[in-house]
Amino acid sequence: MTGPGADPKSYPWIQTRLALERTLLAWLRTAAALIGFGFAIFQFYEMLDKVPGVKPARYPGSSRLFGVTLVGIGTLALALSLVQYVLMVRALGAPPDPALSAIPRFHPGRTVAAVLLIVGAVTFWALLTRLPL
Repeated sequence: MTGPGADPKSYPWIQTRLALERTLLAWLRTAAALIGFGFAIFQFYEMLDKVPGVKPARYPGSSRLFGVTLVGIGTLALALSLVQYVLMVRALGAPPDPALSAIPRFHPGRTVAAVLLIVGAVTFWALLTRLPL
């Protein structure tokens, strides 16, 4: 007796494909956190320097450099994970069951990763140009 749905032989393919999606989403969360923390650190110390009565930093600009570095690391990690995701999806190939090919494909993880990559790159450039030389 067979029911509707995919052929059980295609379950490993489905599990692998979903594992790729979960891995991309994990990298997306990590990159978003790094970019967000880096931006927050940069802005915090930028504002702290303008508060009257606050003792000047021992190493001026080092905390801002740390913030920019975090944004850069987050953006780079996201770019590398997006490349790895695309290469692995291509290597995995088409679904073994033709019934799976009929399912519409939505790529929200890949779309959000691409948008965050652009936001991270723009943020990195904007912060980098504000660093004192």
